[in-house]
Amino acid sequence: MRFEELPLETRHQAERTACRFLLQQGYVSLDEACQALDLTLPELWLRIQHGAALPESDPPVFAPFV
Repeated sequence: MRFEELPLETRHQAERTACRFLLQQGYVSLDEACQALDLTLPELWLRIQHGAALPESDPPVFAPFV
């Protein structure tokens, strides 16, 4: 499913989850986390979302926290 198709509250929760992941792990961006963990952005996004029991989705098209 596309991120943009998720309900608004779910999108906000997914964004907060991704930001919290970056802060807790000490990464500046999702790109940095992808490089450090040797993952693609979609792989990392799914890992973060699964960890928070959120529905699967593609990463946002425009991700200001990337």
